[in-house]
Amino acid sequence: MAKKKYEKHLELLRDLVMTPGVSGWEDPVREKIRSMVSSYGETKVDAMGNLTLTVGTGEKHVVFVAHMDEIGLVVSHIEDNGYVRFKKVGGIDDRVLSGRAVDIYPDGRPHPVPGVIGLKPPHLMKDRAKEMSQVVRFEDMMIDVGTRSRRETEALGITKLSPAILRKHFLLLANDIVATRGLDDRLGCAALVEVLEKLKTKNLRHRITFAWSVQEELGLRGAYALGNSLRPDYAVAIDSCTTGDDPQVDYHLSAVTVGEGPVLRMFDRVAFASRTLMKRISAAAEAKKIPVQVAVTGGATDGAALQTFGAAMIPLSVPIRYVHSPTEVMSLRDYDNLVRLLVLVAQRITAW
Repeated sequence: MAKKKYEKHLELLRDLVMTPGVSGWEDPVREKIRSMVSSYGETKVDAMGNLTLTVGTGEKHVVFVAHMDEIGLVVSHIEDNGYVRFKKVGGIDDRVLSGRAVDIYPDGRPHPVPGVIGLKPPHLMKDRAKEMSQVVRFEDMMIDVGTRSRRETEALGITKLSPAILRKHFLLLANDIVATRGLDDRLGCAALVEVLEKLKTKNLRHRITFAWSVQEELGLRGAYALGNSLRPDYAVAIDSCTTGDDPQVDYHLSAVTVGEGPVLRMFDRVAFASRTLMKRISAAAEAKKIPVQVAVTGGATDGAALQTFGAAMIPLSVPIRYVHSPTEVMSLRDYDNLVRLLVLVAQRITAW
């Protein structure tokens, strides 16, 4: 039932999630999105790599932004024996790296090079209890691509700065739940594509710039560039939000739940969103029977960068369990309600 009801959402989400786009190497996912939206208007790419498209007319200017980039790895060195050293790109937890399959993307080659991050067998541990209780640091890990020399590895196209991602699976669990790596923030990218399509027949009394940003995971870098160039009156960041319904998390740390509606992410590590927008969006959502949640949480969104340039800002999010892990979990019902809410906000935000 879920697959049929949300078939369009699933197809789009899967397509974007499975397209690589590590921070600083967003080219593949940017071109994918550009091909999806170019029929709706003129697309532009700025010097940093942010993708934008503006619709509507009017004095007031609204920016809807979602970040294209994802956390990943970057090759830092190739050993003489062919093993690949790497650095982390963005907030990857060392605990999720050991024993993982990866895909390395050589410049100019159409297909990734597969590799694995090895795991020391318990059979060879000197002190099994001690070693198995410790987290191996990424500095002590290497990627094995099956070669036995630096020359062999380089012949595969792998060089210093080649990006890599943890290999992904896209799973549909019970109760309309999707589990995969990269929902943060391909869900936001997908939502903007869907909202743009739904607005094509609407008469907007203001300008809306749809922006797909780069390097959010490295400190909102693309969004700062967007804020500097666009100077919007309003900004809506579409992103994920951590939840408290993880069995390993105290609920009060991020008191929202998967399946109970999109999130007005009001306060996080670096920003306090517009309380005026919160009240008006909440009232409009209630009138349309769209459930919403309010979050006080950690982390940051691109909205914080746009707020720095004077925009009235609010992040609208989907609650995600296990953020930045290989198994991020999201409700398709929450995503569907987010798209509905964004269409509503897009039409009314400057009239409130």
